[in-house]
Amino acid sequence: MRVTNSMMRNNSMLNMQKNKKAYNKYLMQYNTQKKIQRPSDDPTIASRALKYRTTLVEINQYQKNIEDATAWMDSTESILIDVDKVLTQMRDYFTEAATGTVNAKDRADIVTNIKQYAYYIYEQDANSDYAGRYLFTGYRTDIPLLFDEAQNNETYTITEKMDVDDIRQYKYVYGGPEYAAGTTADQYAQQAPEFASTHRILVSYDNCDASNIKKLTYKDENGNEQDITSKVTMKKIEDDTKFNEHLHPGADEIFYIPETGELIFGDDVYEDVRSGSDLTAEYDKTQFEANDIRPEHYFRCSVVDNATKETTLYTNAGSQKLNYQINFSQVLAVNTEACNAIDTSIGRCVEDITNLCNQMDIMERNLASAEKRIAECDEGDTATLASLNELKEKLSTQIQLQTTVLTNALSAGITTCQEAQEKLNVALADHGARDNRKTLSKNKLEMQEIDTEEAKSDNENADLGEAYINFTEADLLYQAVLGATSKILGQSLLNFI
Repeated sequence: MRVTNSMMRNNSMLNMQKNKKAYNKYLMQYNTQKKIQRPSDDPTIASRALKYRTTLVEINQYQKNIEDATAWMDSTESILIDVDKVLTQMRDYFTEAATGTVNAKDRADIVTNIKQYAYYIYEQDANSDYAGRYLFTGYRTDIPLLFDEAQNNETYTITEKMDVDDIRQYKYVYGGPEYAAGTTADQYAQQAPEFASTHRILVSYDNCDASNIKKLTYKDENGNEQDITSKVTMKKIEDDTKFNEHLHPGADEIFYIPETGELIFGDDVYEDVRSGSDLTAEYDKTQFEANDIRPEHYFRCSVVDNATKETTLYTNAGSQKLNYQINFSQVLAVNTEACNAIDTSIGRCVEDITNLCNQMDIMERNLASAEKRIAECDEGDTATLASLNELKEKLSTQIQLQTTVLTNALSAGITTCQEAQEKLNVALADHGARDNRKTLSKNKLEMQEIDTEEAKSDNENADLGEAYINFTEADLLYQAVLGATSKILGQSLLNFI
């Protein structure tokens, strides 16, 4: 085959261009310290670079999520620990109050102190927020745990599940004397107070609507639901014809007292219920005071707007998880709901003791009034003096019995605090386990970030030593090609003839 000067010139220029491209490639690698300058240089390196960069972006986002989760969980943990400390102080206070002599001043101090403890737990801790979002209200982080102000424009139908074991024996003063002009000593003697007992459980609210329980059920020992609504009778305290008559049901009766939120079980029906489980009560409440707990955060309930009749249903209290994605295909629930950590029994215990102290104050005023009547009575009126002295004796007996009831209530407060702490400690343990998992994920992300950065560097970054050697080789080769090409291009046809 005949090789012409034009062919040699074209081939020389082509080879020189290839050498120039290699020369420029290694020069750019050395200058930029990158293996490629554009995806077309090496599609494999380019696709891996995209993958590594995407992974790093995701890791950075997960790390930010963990930072947010850490702040939320740290705030939650500090509050739960604080509640635990307050419950311990409250339990110690109950112990001190239950073992001492309780006079009128002591009762006032007891009521003041336990109310402040309860206010602190619910208003300061349970209703806390972080960055404008309430910590313990599940999905509804924009709605406080407590009512901001009193409201009666909506009626809540609350379905509350309770533990059958929380139905406890309750001792109370039944009956007692009431002053009436002309009452004889024998008649006052017949009004002697009694020390009675029953079985009682408190629902989570007092001052409920003046209507009967809508539904009361439990599961028997075989797991079958038993409806005992027909045994329930609504009893108002104001209708009592005898002191604490509302606490004195028949053997097969259940009294529901809406003013105090009590369910009182007669002996026979209690025997049926005690071996079962899952006691569920459905009742209505419209009147809420400021700083009462909003039922939707604790219970399944329906809410009817009394003006528009619009109904809203809340069904998932206790299962509202705020999930943060903290790693690839890993989510973490960062929140703790109030209903799973802070029991309503603390507030109800405070209300119960407050009611007992108020009753004691009334009894002592009645006794003081009787003593005043005795002091003002004519000594010659022996019949009146005898009746007043009998009244005084029965009132003194009533106060002694009520003192025992109050002491028992203070002792029960110790148990209530212990049980509330047990529930709180379960929530703290769950919180701690999730926090440990978050820490492990954080450490793993840091290792993943290092590994991905190394893989990204190996994939993209050029080795400077190798790049310099390649560049030097390409430079020498390019110079040699220039010299050879100049000799070829400098020849003409005459040189060959």
